[in-house]
Amino acid sequence: MQPSPSFTRTRRALLGALAGGAAVGAGLMAAGGRAFGLGAGPTALRLLAHASLTSAVQFKDTTVGGLSGLAYDPASQLWYALSDDRGRRGPPRCYVLRLPPPVAGQPLTPEWVDTILLRGPGGKRFREDDVDPEGLALRRNPITGELTLLWVSEGNIRTRVPPAMYESSLDGRLLRELTLPAHLREIGRSNRGPRNNETLEGLTLTPDGRHAWVAMEGALAQDRGRAGMLPRAEPGPCRFTRIDLASGRADLQVAYQPEPMPFGPTMPSGPAESGVAEILMRDEHRLWVLERAWSISTGVSVRLYEAELPGATDTLKIDTLRAGRYEPVRKRLLLDLRDSGLPHVDNFEGMAWGPPLPNGHACLVMCTDDNFNPLQVTQFAAFEVA
Repeated sequence: MQPSPSFTRTRRALLGALAGGAAVGAGLMAAGGRAFGLGAGPTALRLLAHASLTSAVQFKDTTVGGLSGLAYDPASQLWYALSDDRGRRGPPRCYVLRLPPPVAGQPLTPEWVDTILLRGPGGKRFREDDVDPEGLALRRNPITGELTLLWVSEGNIRTRVPPAMYESSLDGRLLRELTLPAHLREIGRSNRGPRNNETLEGLTLTPDGRHAWVAMEGALAQDRGRAGMLPRAEPGPCRFTRIDLASGRADLQVAYQPEPMPFGPTMPSGPAESGVAEILMRDEHRLWVLERAWSISTGVSVRLYEAELPGATDTLKIDTLRAGRYEPVRKRLLLDLRDSGLPHVDNFEGMAWGPPLPNGHACLVMCTDDNFNPLQVTQFAAFEVA
């Protein structure tokens, strides 16, 4: 997600005031383990390792930054990180990298391996602002065995570019555009459809690889209602849509309710934003949801939730979501990143499962989108999930 220019200026001013603090200091940092236990269930997450990179890292004639999607390929042991550069600092692209095993006391520093330049129809480069890459997943074609990139674009509602979902080869060729529900692409009508910079943000595959879930960052205009514009009000339900990858079409949709914005004390006025930053399948019935909020009084807040899909209303054919007329997914808090042991919490947007740890536990890896802002950092963090 890339904030509006006026919003970014305000955030940069605040970050500038904080830049002298150790939390925002550039360079490499490593963390020991700190466990975050849950009262609502047996799951616990423990920070294993992390790193914060200096800004303006250059690789293959591009500026590394804006990392908004993350995926891991067990076969090659390579990671893929999607940049949300809209073509303003370089072509839309996906980085290939390696991460070291997450060991306490050692920095989780990436080794950059390659850059995949994403191309549009006919092999042509996307024009500036044609796409705003956000979510990423790796798909293994069940027939050919080919590994491909699934990715979503927020589009640009102000210039009437709708959100989209694409599949590309590992050399960047566009293989197809998948079909999104009409209400996710409806633009040009007052108080209807996706709102600018609040569209497709998250993407994950189901365990069997047959479907993908895509997540809206914010509510559709008709779903938000007047209450969503009041201070501390719930921001409106986000629609999570399941795409059948064989047909390329949606076959299920549920509603997810983010927390009121922001997380923590607020000032009487000032810019603020909140919403869904990423999603990740835990198993067939559970989604992990990364919620992010920001305000001038609290800075960045990031929380990880678990959402249960069974029991939620299928909203695919519901034009407007009205309170009391549908059942959203149930959720519970897993982790507040401010309590994770990280010395600084930046704009986390990417999330993926890594290779299993030596003790058999799962490994969750996150990364941040620095918005190409010199006062922010690119972070990688690895957690043990027990």
